[in-house]
Amino acid sequence: MKKLAFILVMSLSVSAAFSQEDFHFTSGKEKHDGKPHQFKNLSSKFSVKPGFLSEILSARLDEQVNFQLADGFAFSGKVITKTRESNGLEIVTVESQQKKGLILSVSKFTKADGSIDYMGLITSRDISDMIMLEKDIITGNYMWTRKNLSQMIAD
Repeated sequence: MKKLAFILVMSLSVSAAFSQEDFHFTSGKEKHDGKPHQFKNLSSKFSVKPGFLSEILSARLDEQVNFQLADGFAFSGKVITKTRESNGLEIVTVESQQKKGLILSVSKFTKADGSIDYMGLITSRDISDMIMLEKDIITGNYMWTRKNLSQMIAD
């Protein structure tokens, strides 16, 4: 009887395994490349406007702000989060008034030696491209760089 029960259980599990539908993995590239591009009219790299970093980091929570990020490219919205951590990290996040779901986030990290690093991002889950604030390793200046989201996410 035990053998019969064992054979029955094994038969059911094997048939259940083979009756499963084929599973198709959708890669990040497939998911994100089909979304519309928000920033395709912008240069692939452009300079950060002087004073932008100090301006955004001095914004207050719930404040309505308008930043000129490049010639012909402004970002206006409401400051939805502002945090300051004891480890030297400050983060300001602004939600766009122009496009629902579009977020601008900038962080400032003050290291123990007093040096400062900035990071920034403009993105939305509804678009396939994004803009990142990056430090040029040669000049040390910060630049906005346009990227495709599918290039940033590993499959």
